Amino acid sequence: MSAGTGTLIRFIVRRDRFALAAWVVFMALLAVGLASGGNAAYPTEADRIAVAGSIAANPALLMLRGPVFAPTPGGLAAQGFLSSGMLLSGIVSLLLLIRHTRVEEQTGRRELLGSTVVGRQAPLTAALVVVVAGNLAVAVLAAAGLIAIGLPVTGSAAFGLALGAGGIVFAGVGAVAAQLTESSGGAGTIAVLVLAVFFVVAGIGEVTRSALVWLSPFGWVRHTRSFAGEQWWVLGLFALLATVLVAAAFTLSARRDIGAGLLPARRGPVVGGRFLRSGFSLAWRVHRGSVLGWTVAFTLLGTILGTALSSIGSLFDTPAYRALVPSGDVADFFFRLVLYVLAQVVTAFAVSSALQMRSQETAGLADVLLSGPVGRVRWAVGHIVIAASGTALVLAGLGVGAGAPGMTLAYLPACLTFVGVAVALVGWAPRIAVPVTWVLLGVVILVDFLGEFRLVDVSVLQFLSPFVAVLVGGGSVVLVGAFVGLVGVGLVGLRRRDMG
Repeated sequence: MSAGTGTLIRFIVRRDRFALAAWVVFMALLAVGLASGGNAAYPTEADRIAVAGSIAANPALLMLRGPVFAPTPGGLAAQGFLSSGMLLSGIVSLLLLIRHTRVEEQTGRRELLGSTVVGRQAPLTAALVVVVAGNLAVAVLAAAGLIAIGLPVTGSAAFGLALGAGGIVFAGVGAVAAQLTESSGGAGTIAVLVLAVFFVVAGIGEVTRSALVWLSPFGWVRHTRSFAGEQWWVLGLFALLATVLVAAAFTLSARRDIGAGLLPARRGPVVGGRFLRSGFSLAWRVHRGSVLGWTVAFTLLGTILGTALSSIGSLFDTPAYRALVPSGDVADFFFRLVLYVLAQVVTAFAVSSALQMRSQETAGLADVLLSGPVGRVRWAVGHIVIAASGTALVLAGLGVGAGAPGMTLAYLPACLTFVGVAVALVGWAPRIAVPVTWVLLGVVILVDFLGEFRLVDVSVLQFLSPFVAVLVGGGSVVLVGAFVGLVGVGLVGLRRRDMG
């Protein structure tokens, strides 16, 4: 172990103790809560057999959640939660890894640490240790909670291990991505794209009943068959992939310069052009890498999804699935269900872009810019416009790839609502802007998730979730008004408070 690794582990835990604790407890409680709620919603064996049959006949649920391997309380819990739980833990894991490696280099703190008695690989080792330990804690708490509510010990253990193993794999993905680019935004884009491709590949494999399901960790987590004759050997696939990714990350880290990425950054001109003589232009320069990366990634994702829909559309035309479709094309209805989840992922990009204002402020870069002839509102509006237009570009790219741009852009007001929340908090409560915005997004996703299991009534969901509100007549207009109002409130607060 590199010198200083233990000290850095303690530093990371100290720095992110609240976020780490919230993630671990939230994931465990969510797994136990959904298992308990599902047991209450489907108390008899006949009820569980009926819901398992409806899931088997619904290609959208097969793609998003996988099949039900056993119509038992544990089998329904595994089908309902493991894929979504792995998606959440995977995103958290890769972002934490990038935060404590690439972000530290980008801000110059890694170079400062390197001047002390700290080994070259210590930051990467410390970040991996903390994130892996967090995933193992999620696994233990989730398994213990499921056992506590009366589910079988063996199935609960498989459930927890599969959930933790999935997060560890994507920690490895984040570790490799952090070695490739100089910017944290670029690394995050690469890692999220890999996660999204894995998710889609597993879904296509489930719908087509092909071997594609074995090419993705999302397929593996489903086919551990928790509570349904556990396949323990599948956990070896997670261990193998995680080992390969971690070994690759350490190898790549040793071969590059500190602060640099393996993918060379394009050198800019010695003198800035006319386009860089405004606050808006500088905001675009800050955001352009992530905007273009997410747009390209989601265009490719939409193309993959659109190709899959055109080639397997006949599988959707079944009496059971058609009964779920109010009217129109069943493949179109399927895409709408998948789009609902992807819109929530795009919202994460929107929030991250809007919170760049706070990052610029805490890094001291805003002070440098505002010391010139640039006002606070003008500076903030540049970031807000880029966040809003960038989100529209990502959604449009997804729609163009899938052949349905109008359908994807319908979710723009829902995404912008969270941009407004971020701006309002940056203006009036900057210290809590980042965690509160992300928590609010997480709560909304959780409420939507509970709605899928009919634990929250649809009539209530439209008032709690912007993603449901856009599906209601007039909901988009209300959300656009909320976005404009929140942005206005945030700009007023930004003008009144001290910077920094």
